[in-house]
Amino acid sequence: MNIQNIAALSAQLKAIGFDNMGYLLAKRICLVPEGFVITEKQSKDNEQIVFNFHFQKDKKLNGYILVFYDAILQKEISVTTQVINGVNIEGLQEEMSTIDWKLVFDFNNKKPFNPDDKLSFEKEQKIEALIRVLLELELTEEGKQISILLKQKYWSEIPYNELMGNISSVKNKAELSQRFYYAEGQACISADEAYRFLQNKWLEKQMQVKRKQLENIEETEAGGDRQSSNGSGLLKKKRVGSSSKNKRTRITQD
Repeated sequence: MNIQNIAALSAQLKAIGFDNMGYLLAKRICLVPEGFVITEKQSKDNEQIVFNFHFQKDKKLNGYILVFYDAILQKEISVTTQVINGVNIEGLQEEMSTIDWKLVFDFNNKKPFNPDDKLSFEKEQKIEALIRVLLELELTEEGKQISILLKQKYWSEIPYNELMGNISSVKNKAELSQRFYYAEGQACISADEAYRFLQNKWLEKQMQVKRKQLENIEETEAGGDRQSSNGSGLLKKKRVGSSSKNKRTRITQD
């Protein structure tokens, strides 16, 4: 194992903003993979940033190199507090927050089951009731989006996919990512710099959304004005035609 290579990679990660990474590198490099990924997280201003560092084997160096890392800004998912499909969303959130969902999806945990003792499966009955409420929400498109957001909020980083399927249809509304490459001999973008970049990118995205909404409103209003104008012209033309006809009738009678 190339200890100097591990030390160099550890120094690179420290410069980016992650200290004490040497042992994590050694644990992966000792398996001699063609490449590997190390994931680290940071919390800033009630937001979470996920960093995925991608390493590849370099035969010339007889070691590994950091190729790039992906920085993913995860925004807090806000869920409406209104009532949808007869479901009180705020109350549902409170109920879901009382459940240890990591334990729910741990199917290796065993304990005695007594069908005559309701307390032995009381928690499972509560979970079933919550899942049925989520299914009730999903009967409408609006409710479906709320259900997805709640699952993302409470099931994040839990291996739920095997039973529950994919729930990432609105994920792009709460996440933003950027890839930063490492060039030999140049300083890599630090974690703080990546965070500021993603924040600016997020603000720019929100401004684009607002601009698009304003454009849609203006187009709708302009369309209404055109319809109103066209309607007035038709009425005016009809009145003129009617007046001419009456005039010709009076001349004939005279």
